[in-house]
Amino acid sequence: MEKIRRILEGRKQYLLRLKREKEHALVNAPEGVLRVCCHGQRTQYYRRENEKDVSGAYLCKKDMDLVRMLAQKEYDQKVFRAVEKEMGAIERCLKGYPMTGAEEVYGMLHRERRKLVVPIRETDEEYVQHWEGVTYEGKTFEENVPEFYTAKNERVRSKSEWIIADMLNKEGVPYRYECPLKLKGMGMVYPDFQVLNVKLRKEFYWEHLGMMDDPEYVERALQRLKVYEQNGFYPGENLIVSFETRTNPLNQKEIMNKITHYLK
Repeated sequence: MEKIRRILEGRKQYLLRLKREKEHALVNAPEGVLRVCCHGQRTQYYRRENEKDVSGAYLCKKDMDLVRMLAQKEYDQKVFRAVEKEMGAIERCLKGYPMTGAEEVYGMLHRERRKLVVPIRETDEEYVQHWEGVTYEGKTFEENVPEFYTAKNERVRSKSEWIIADMLNKEGVPYRYECPLKLKGMGMVYPDFQVLNVKLRKEFYWEHLGMMDDPEYVERALQRLKVYEQNGFYPGENLIVSFETRTNPLNQKEIMNKITHYLK
């Protein structure tokens, strides 16, 4: 229910911006209406400056800028009217839209009552609890390699992964570190993170590519991304990718932007 209201509110804001844009354009539009006549392969344009002027004044080739402006004016007018109609429909929909959807009734019950019913959809808290409760065996660590531990006391392989993990944890984004994933054409892989957008209940994999100034590493990384796509995981859709080099290290602001864009 909240998702639908967000979509409607987002559409409403877009339409408001569009309405202002077309209002401004129409204020500066030329007077008159464009009349277009087609005669076989030939097209002629006329400018009608009032309703009584049925035929209009002929516009020649040197007047093509005016022709385009008059055509744009008519288009903008139609867009403006369509925007007003759609905004009115959205306003009526939001006004009559219930604040509580069928899926949210369960979360409003007393916890003891919840034990007695089978919900059509569990609460976000329960969903996250079950998601985080999944057990798996991650990739083993080799001996004599640096140790990095997150705020959740999980060991990770690099300082960058440590930073990403702690930023996810701070922002309340559920994640699994190196949860195994079987990819056709590559076998078992261990993505850096499997993360969850709780509101959308959508899972993403997050790969951090931290040695992009190493040609051999880049070649392996590109091959891995290619296999991801062959298995239905696309950057920006259900795969998040971050990069760094020695001269261009991990930017925490960029990581925060990815968290906000994909996971909040």
